[in-house]
Amino acid sequence: MELGLLCGIVLAALTLSLVLKKDAPVIAFLLVLTAGVILLLRVFSAAGSAAQRFSGLLAECGLESALYLPVCRAVGVAVVVRIAAALCRDAGQSALAAKVEIAGAVLALSVCLPLLTQVLDLITGWAI
Repeated sequence: MELGLLCGIVLAALTLSLVLKKDAPVIAFLLVLTAGVILLLRVFSAAGSAAQRFSGLLAECGLESALYLPVCRAVGVAVVVRIAAALCRDAGQSALAAKVEIAGAVLALSVCLPLLTQVLDLITGWAI
């Protein structure tokens, strides 16, 4: 039901923005922006509850947060970078979008360095 509601909001906003784009481009832009914000708020709400359930599941398994937290952070960086780059492209700034994507790749790598360190420690522990 949640997916149907979100798709309905997006389709309604898209249809209305296409109708209004010629006569009132500012209103069409604000309509699409509002629909995007509503969509993101609902998605982040759902993602928050899923993250809590995931965290509880991993706690029951006895896994340390240091093992999965860098991956979750990298996914967060990827989502933010993708949205920012899309906004840059929509504004006609493809060069800036490319720079945002490069910065996101570097940030994702730096967020995953603690995980890489733990993996290397595990490998060197086996080698000795």
